[in-house]
Amino acid sequence: MKPGSVVVLGVIALALLTLALMMGRGPQPVEVEDDRALLPDLRTQVNEIDALEIIGPDGEYVARLHRDAEHWRVRERDGFRADFALIQSLLRDLLEARRVDERTSNPEWYPRLGVADPGEGGEGVLIRFPGTGLPDVIIGIQDQSGTGRFARLGNEDRSWLIDRDPEVPADLRDWLERAVMDIPASELAEITLRHDDGDTVRLRSTDTEDRRWVLLNVPEDQEVRPEWYVSEPATSLTAFEFEDVRRHESLPDGATRALFRTVDGLNFLASLFEDESGQWVHFSVSAETAALEPDEADDEATELAVDAAAVDARLSGWQFAIDADRYGRMTRRLEDFLMAKEEVH
Repeated sequence: MKPGSVVVLGVIALALLTLALMMGRGPQPVEVEDDRALLPDLRTQVNEIDALEIIGPDGEYVARLHRDAEHWRVRERDGFRADFALIQSLLRDLLEARRVDERTSNPEWYPRLGVADPGEGGEGVLIRFPGTGLPDVIIGIQDQSGTGRFARLGNEDRSWLIDRDPEVPADLRDWLERAVMDIPASELAEITLRHDDGDTVRLRSTDTEDRRWVLLNVPEDQEVRPEWYVSEPATSLTAFEFEDVRRHESLPDGATRALFRTVDGLNFLASLFEDESGQWVHFSVSAETAALEPDEADDEATELAVDAAAVDARLSGWQFAIDADRYGRMTRRLEDFLMAKEEVH
């Protein structure tokens, strides 16, 4: 593809390469004195761990994670990808954690350190290693000195101050790989926002060096709002992260359609709608071969179609909940871009 290839493709390729390398080796064993290691048996099993269960302070599952041949996934979200960097960091911290100082063995004091059993008070999060024989570990609150965190193994009464500060979120969403794509405005050529009632917005990027955005369908008696406002929809796919995710089954009637065409000829069709659980978007991706020059058509069209299929396979099976600001940028109406001529002066 051209040097300006869509950033999302590079992100996907980099993610796959990173995962292939990291999943192949896992956290590397470090030299830790076994008599001080929090989980000494983890050293021999860390590369074989393929499941984790995270249980919150209330005793309910936060996330059940499992690893397949390609990715770590979150059961509570229909197998959507988990945040591999977070899992990798957690396993590394647990692998390297050393017992610095013994603390209370009295269950009445556990809540103060956050190491009480889930549902028994306190703020701790329990980590379980299904199928390994490893003990559960409860990660408590941070030590006031900043040395590390308090922890307790599920099969022991003693609690400990450890020299690591493992990140163990108690919010399911934090375990998801929420960064979906990153397409800067400079990679987009045209945008069309079409509402169910026929209201349509057509935006196009200029070919100038600063790539300004212009509104194409301006009524004769209206003026266009400043360029900074007109260009905002072009940032809709930049650093795109979702709030929540679910399997795509169907779209409701009346969904707004937002079509983003890249300079390389990829079409990102976003279908947007609201329901009782939030503001949602579904993506489908296709190739626009008409954008290619005749002498490039055969090879470029094939490569473009392959890229489109790869991105579509990753996105089209899901619906993503997004924040109100991004949803608003993707669903603006024509009147939002306009003002009466007398308002200009």
